[in-house]
Amino acid sequence: MSNQENDTVSREKRFLFDLQGFLVLQNILSQAECVEYLEVLRHLEPKIYEDKWMESVGAGRPTRETSRQHQIRLNGLPRLDSVFDQLIAQPKILPYLHEFVGQPQLINTWSISKSRGAQVGGWHRGVPTTDYSYRNDVIGSRMLNVVYFLTDNGSDDGCIVALPGGHKSNIDLEWNKYSGLQLPGAVPIIGKAGDVLLLSETVLHDGLPKTTETVRSNLYYNYVHAHYNVMMREPRNCHHFYFPPEIRQRFNPKQLELTAWMDLARWG
Repeated sequence: MSNQENDTVSREKRFLFDLQGFLVLQNILSQAECVEYLEVLRHLEPKIYEDKWMESVGAGRPTRETSRQHQIRLNGLPRLDSVFDQLIAQPKILPYLHEFVGQPQLINTWSISKSRGAQVGGWHRGVPTTDYSYRNDVIGSRMLNVVYFLTDNGSDDGCIVALPGGHKSNIDLEWNKYSGLQLPGAVPIIGKAGDVLLLSETVLHDGLPKTTETVRSNLYYNYVHAHYNVMMREPRNCHHFYFPPEIRQRFNPKQLELTAWMDLARWG
């Protein structure tokens, strides 16, 4: 990483990310950009996707998930529309990817839209706390989730709820006994449309119930360190992780750099 990129992440932001395990950045996307992504999502969400690839693996996440009431999840966003390419290496986020991950590679993309009545999902981590480190003034988060708020995420909008410092906790509880804010120390992560949440997947997190009338929509771009092979861990979801050459030929050099592992993968 160049010194110029390193200088864009202040020591205060590094302090907060290391302390909490997450960081909210304000006004990363313009309102016009939020509207653009929302329009595309609203066009894609009602569609039916054949998912013939699932026949060869026997299971996995479908492109469109509606198993949770009042919630629509779409997987593999750049497979669905080229508009999502531009967030792969979003210029304002790129320095944070290098600062907090080290050698970031995009491994997963999805959207979640919640309407009134959506409930909590369940406390979870993407990776264990051993996948977070701080050594020699270097932060290392093996998996980092970048969450783009396309709409306001208030505490009643079904926003993400997290346990600050949960990426360093040493004592486990029976997580399924706690719903949302009932977990000791849990806080809602709120923000406005255009804000972005950087969340280490070592942090315990969940989603709160949705009680407001408007639809809440977020985009999720998940990055791992180049040394971490998620294709081996979750082979049945490789279809969404991997983009074929006909999609990656659209990418600019930075987007290609953050998906370089796909040059070495065989899928589909």
